[in-house]
Amino acid sequence: MKIQISRKWYLAIVGLADWQEKAQELPYREYIELKEIIENFISRIYKDIRKRGGMVTSLFWSQENLSPIFLLEATNMNEKFLKELRAKFSDITERINGTLTAEERQGNLGKNLLNISPEGRLLLLECNIPPQSEIFPDDEQIAEAFSDAFNSELISIKRSAHDFSGRKNWLATVESVLSRELIREVGPVKKLREVKEIESRRLYLKKTQGDFEKITRVLSEAVPFRSNLFEILTPGSSFDTREPLGHIIIQYFSTGGNFPLKLNWRSNTHERLGRKIEEFSIVNFEGVTWNDLDKILSISEQIVYDKIEKTITDVGGIKVDAFWTERDLSTNIFFISKFSFTEDILKGIKEFIKAESRKQLEGYIGPSTAELFDVWRRADLHYNYLVFNVKGFDSDEDKKLTDWVKRLKGKEIPGPNYAAEKEVIEQRNYRPL
Repeated sequence: MKIQISRKWYLAIVGLADWQEKAQELPYREYIELKEIIENFISRIYKDIRKRGGMVTSLFWSQENLSPIFLLEATNMNEKFLKELRAKFSDITERINGTLTAEERQGNLGKNLLNISPEGRLLLLECNIPPQSEIFPDDEQIAEAFSDAFNSELISIKRSAHDFSGRKNWLATVESVLSRELIREVGPVKKLREVKEIESRRLYLKKTQGDFEKITRVLSEAVPFRSNLFEILTPGSSFDTREPLGHIIIQYFSTGGNFPLKLNWRSNTHERLGRKIEEFSIVNFEGVTWNDLDKILSISEQIVYDKIEKTITDVGGIKVDAFWTERDLSTNIFFISKFSFTEDILKGIKEFIKAESRKQLEGYIGPSTAELFDVWRRADLHYNYLVFNVKGFDSDEDKKLTDWVKRLKGKEIPGPNYAAEKEVIEQRNYRPL
């Protein structure tokens, strides 16, 4: 009954190029009308990906959906779906235009849409989890990473209890979790199926008491996933003649225990109803305060820069979120091309991740802040990571990945455009799952 994690996955970066700059001359009302049509279309695309069991990749290091990048199981149905998605993105303006009424097409909305001509940005990759070795994560680390990511989804679903008006969005994740072929009746899955049965009646949308109270009660009984519920499949023999183009490295900072809290700088969503309650209940263990944790986050950020980020960027590696924003959303996901010395880089990262915590903190926590190590130890703070071998979905996507990296190094954003200050991105582009 364990959840078996395949070593082969599809990764999709999905969105639109910056069309708003072209729309600056539009009257405000016409701009808002066009914006709603375009955003609704791309939201439907994201919803279709979620219905296929797609998991937002940022769930590996956060509990918020801050990136237009999805991980899907490598099934025949998902392969077909991604090919159809690529066809949609080849003429996305016409696709959006097809959703308009005849009156809208003939009016200002249709004319503005054709003048602006939004351009799709799509990159499809095939990712393989390599067999454990001295340079790659072991199976226990991989299982823990997927367990943490699945628990982030569970937290997202539970947040519906604190968000009356947004409960429909939070509960939409249930369908995504249950539609995955790898899911088994372990951990919270049985309770999520109960929620799905109640949620399908849609009575929870009523303002009066109804099914939502039942959903909240069932969710309160749902236990989190444990890493020992996941089993990593053994590597299979591959006959693909295309060599991997590089590696994607995902790292994050987490607490221990059955309900881990992945730590990153708290965004504007921390102020939303329910977040303070949720974080207080998780963080308020053994007298640990946010003040201590914020100090630790600051130290951890410097450690990650020195031991991981700088190591990768010094040899030409890139932050994957640089594909869609000029500003760093995280220091958590990197792409490094396959060079002769890549193994040395990966080996050094693994040695750091697996090192005893005192060695990781050596040189970063001085005598006056020694009590922070006690917090670190009591909360079982630790780093974890994943490494994927990466190549294009097919030879066309191989070329596109190479082109995106080349354009990025030429100071151009090749992917979906989130060009804004980090705080604005978190506030405006954060979406419930």
